[in-house]
Formats: sequence, structure tokens, C-alpha cells
Amino acid sequence: MVCPWVYRADDPYPLHAVQHGARLFASPDLPDHPELARYSLVTRADLAPDLRHPRYEDDWVRRLTDEQVERHGVLFDVLVKMVRAHGGQVGDIACEVLSTCPLPLVAVLARHGLGRYCVTQKAEPANIHDPYRTALAAPADWVMLGTHDTSPIWQVVEQWRINERRTEWAQYLAERLEPDPAWRPARAERLAQDSIAFKRALCADLFVGPAQNVSIFFTDLLGMKEIYNRPGEVHPENWTLRIPPDYERLYRARCMAGEAFDLPGALALALRARCSPGQDSYTAVIAALERQSGTGS
Repeated sequence: MVCPWVYRADDPYPLHAVQHGARLFASPDLPDHPELARYSLVTRADLAPDLRHPRYEDDWVRRLTDEQVERHGVLFDVLVKMVRAHGGQVGDIACEVLSTCPLPLVAVLARHGLGRYCVTQKAEPANIHDPYRTALAAPADWVMLGTHDTSPIWQVVEQWRINERRTEWAQYLAERLEPDPAWRPARAERLAQDSIAFKRALCADLFVGPAQNVSIFFTDLLGMKEIYNRPGEVHPENWTLRIPPDYERLYRARCMAGEAFDLPGALALALRARCSPGQDSYTAVIAALERQSGTGS
């Protein structure tokens, strides 16, 4: 609705077409997409100076005037007006931004005080500037482990066991969840070694803040490892995965084994992380959550 990615319909190879597409409103002079020049809302001076810069990157567009932002937001403004006309608020809108979040989209959302999706499994925890780190989320953002277009977090975590990514994540989660800096190295070491503690910490990270909206996709909630959709791939099982009839039994069993999203346990960890040393404001709540932790209650 703001800066769509488009590609050629006459390319016989769909994947190639998608990978070599361009932004509909940000392609003033691309040699392989000359037809898009008429739709451009930006000039060459507004873009990355090197045409070889990836067009899908967030910084393909480098600057925008207020007028350009307003023109990018024409369709989205109509949506906001419709929501309000039907008695809703702007905050009722959830903006599905699953991969890149280019400048035009950031600017249009900011006009309405709306945030983006922050898919934490995509984060590079060692990169303090990575926009998928929950520490960098804005209050209006939505944070989540994954979506319908990503692998289930339980499958992803298994892959992390065989590379250094697990260690990087353990260090990041220790920074997020351990309020006492002196204890963070020990906390990181434990998370790197303890699979159940690591997974629970990964879930708790969503609730530490500052994002005020959390979304949990059903595969991540229930501890499922099957893939719901494989983006960019024609596959007979895409979009066919369903919640099993005995999901309550499976969920409780997986929570007990540390193989599902233990919501009480994650909330307890997040509350502990937000407590200053000696603060007991949440003691009773934390204790109640910990009693339920692992039971799926």
C-alpha cells in the first residue's frame, strides 16, 4: 500500500522475476525496468548513489520531503479514514512488515503513530543496530518470534545449536533479562548450555519492552516444527498446516518438556528482568506465574 515490490510478468522464471524486481514508486531510472519511471515519487538524488545497491534494502531511498511522504501515504490514509469512520482507532491497525522496512514505509507509519512487525528470529544479536532486536523496538511496534512466512522458532533454535549464533543470542538475552550487570556473564553461559532456559528466555524477550504489542504465531505457541509457508516457493504443503485436534494435550506435554511457548514462565522472566534489585512490586505475581510455568495453564 505504501512502497510495493513489483516484478516482470513476462519473465518465464518466477523466482528470478521476484529477485530482480523493484520498488514501484522508487524506480525513476532503472535500465531493466524503464516502465516504472512514470510512477516514481522520488528522484535519482533521493536514492542510493550506486545503482548496484540492492533495491530491496531499507536504505534504497535515502531521503524524502514531506510532500513525497504524503504522496506515498495516499492509499494508507484512505485505510485510516475507513477505520475511523467505522468507530475504530488508528491503534487498531496492525501493519504486517515481514522483511524490509524501507524509508517511505517508516515515514508513512510515523505520520499515524503506528509501528512495524519485529520478527526476532531474523535479528543479528551481535549487531546493536539490527532493527529486529527487541531492544530497538518502538512502543507502537509488534514483536514476535516468527510469522506464517518464517520457519517455526523450535526448528530455528535447533539449527542454532550447531553454530555460534546460539552463543551470540545467549549473550544478548542475558543483557535483556539479567538486571544485575555483574551476573550477566554467568547468565549468558547458562543460557548457552541449558536448552530449556534458552528457549524460555527467547520467549521472555518479547515482553521486556519497549514494544507494547506481542504476537505469537500458532506454530511457535504450540511447539510445532512443521513449516506453514515457504515464501517464494511453490510447494504442495504451503498454507495447509492445521492445529491438531489434541492440541491441549500436546501443548501441556510440550510445555513440561520446554518445547512450547511457556507463557507464564516467559512473563515471570520478563517481570524479574524489569525489577530493580530489592524491588518486590511483582513478587506475588511472579510467584503465581512460576507456579503455572511449564504446565500450559
